[in-house]
Amino acid sequence: MKAASTRKTSRREEARALFRNAILEAAEEIFAERNFHAARIQDIAARARVGVGTVYNHFEQKEDVFRALLEERTEAMLATLAPAPGDPPAFEAALLARVTRLLEYVERHRGLFQIVMSFGVSASNTDESAKELCGKSVKRIERMRAAWREIVREGIAAGVLEPREPDDLAAFLGGTVRSITLRELMSGEPLGPRAAVITELFLGGSRRRAKT
Repeated sequence: MKAASTRKTSRREEARALFRNAILEAAEEIFAERNFHAARIQDIAARARVGVGTVYNHFEQKEDVFRALLEERTEAMLATLAPAPGDPPAFEAALLARVTRLLEYVERHRGLFQIVMSFGVSASNTDESAKELCGKSVKRIERMRAAWREIVREGIAAGVLEPREPDDLAAFLGGTVRSITLRELMSGEPLGPRAAVITELFLGGSRRRAKT
């Protein structure tokens, strides 16, 4: 009896996870097409091919859907910055590989990240609820900063980067990625080719100088 009950619970959890994932995938498409303000729960439900009630079983309101989507995509984006099997051993080449993975991930979810980036720069946008969701997750922002810090610490340890304050170098690297990514997202240009430019700019300003 206990084993049967456990299997039944497991199947329910799997079904719930499948529905949740379908809702988030649909929500990403709807948000990208109509922007946050114009998107409705009914639109998300229709795209996911579930009832409106099913969406509300998982999320109380549209803001909760957006928050969950943003958290999941941020989690996956952070994973692209971690070392991966097959990365080159040299720091410079490994940095290029990691930045390339990051930009390729953002490209695959371009619509969502366009919304996130636009709320950070558009002072005229009146959608305050989405602005807050995009811009004020202290935990999310700090995790991104921590990822950049870890990368620059690796560069310093490898003797490639100047042994400066890691927070300063991390801000430089993160700022370079963000500014170029924002420009290409807003212009509609592909992101992947910009990885080499970002890496070159960062290394050009932070590479360790030979002592004279």
